[in-house]
Order: sequence, then C-alpha cells, then structure tokens
Amino acid sequence: MHELGVLCQVVKKVSAVAEENGISAIKHITLEVGTESTFVPVFLEKLFPVATDSLSLFKGSALKLLMVPGRNLVIKEIGY
Repeated sequence: MHELGVLCQVVKKVSAVAEENGISAIKHITLEVGTESTFVPVFLEKLFPVATDSLSLFKGSALKLLMVPGRNLVIKEIGY
C-alpha cells in the first residue's frame, strides 16, 4: 500500500512549508493524481486521516483529489 507512504511524504512537506510560513492550520490539501498512475484514489482518501492523525496542524483537514489525464506515453524500445 504505497499510498500511505506517499501521503506521509506529502504531509511532511506541507508541514515544513507551513512551519516556514507561520501557518498554524491546514484546511485541505489538493493532490493531483494521474489517471494512469498506480495510485488508488479511494485508498488515498481513506488513508489521509491515518497520515495526519497525530498532527494538530491537520485537525479537521481534508484531502481533495484532482484526477489528471495521462499522456498515453508509449515506450517503443527499451535499451537492455
């Protein structure tokens, strides 16, 4: 479940930016997720409270997901 690891890193980064700027509360985080990524949106939503539970900065905060269309990248040749 790599969604939790990614959320923990996002929360860590947002916490650092908030501290640098004297922000005492986060209302929401908007996270862009590629539609062709391996992330499962429902897991991100369900695990967000786990990633923020012990941090008062995020009390009552929400995760907003923006699904971004993929670019249909095709790898034609891999040089192995």
